[in-house]
Amino acid sequence: WTATLPLYAKGAPNIYTIHDLIPLRLPHTTMDDKAVYMKLCQAVAARADHIAVVSETTRQDVIRLLGVSEDRVTNTYQAVHLPTTLTERSQAEVELELEGVFNLGWKDYFLHFGAIEPKKNLGRIVEAYLASGSKTPLVIIGGRAWLDEGETALLNQVKRDGGPSADRIRQYEYMPFSMLISLIRGAKATLFPSLYEGFGLPVLESMALSTAVLTSTGGSLPEVAGDAAVVVDPYDVQAITRGIQALDADEALRADLQARGLIQAGKFTPEAYQARLRELYAKVGLATT
Repeated sequence: WTATLPLYAKGAPNIYTIHDLIPLRLPHTTMDDKAVYMKLCQAVAARADHIAVVSETTRQDVIRLLGVSEDRVTNTYQAVHLPTTLTERSQAEVELELEGVFNLGWKDYFLHFGAIEPKKNLGRIVEAYLASGSKTPLVIIGGRAWLDEGETALLNQVKRDGGPSADRIRQYEYMPFSMLISLIRGAKATLFPSLYEGFGLPVLESMALSTAVLTSTGGSLPEVAGDAAVVVDPYDVQAITRGIQALDADEALRADLQARGLIQAGKFTPEAYQARLRELYAKVGLATT
């Protein structure tokens, strides 16, 4: 289950995973009943034999906001496994797909993907992109989630008004997984300056696919990105604009980030994740194979 629910199994160690506490950290970005959410989290904290989290940021949030002792919370991080049938496709094949399906060139567009909701910061991404003066297309992939009106207001206005700016922005609510992998591989950079994340899989996925990343200081994102991304204040539109301009103009910067990104992504392999899980299970007396 992906929600924080205090389900309890008798006669076995109970380990709960908390990905983030965003309804408590950024209450204006969700529609949860915050009092009810807090009670659910407190019930988990009271009954858990152990709590797993996916970043040091979330670990500190659980310790501080829920009053859980440090020895009862373990950070396992996350991992991403990308099928070799997609990652080992030749660049020429992917280029042909991008040109044929989307009329996009290899490493010649910016990409943002994720559900449209306040913490993803789409409104500022669009504002910064337009202010950058970039002629490189921006591809947005993501369906409406909640409280999306403010995030899409400028984008919708630009589309209604038409003109060159509207033509440079492409928006898709859904994308088949194989095509999404192709779009990540072919992007000049992924733009993911979220306000807050418990982990931030799009950053890891992009680095693992040799794509430069612009991300933010929000939540765990600096942990995931390390020194392999352009990192900006997510509330500072001008900083995001400067980051987009730098990535647009500087091929050497992008190449450096791609190389660093592959090294950074190596810290979050499935094998590394399995090792962290084994260590966690050992803490609560569970044998692993």
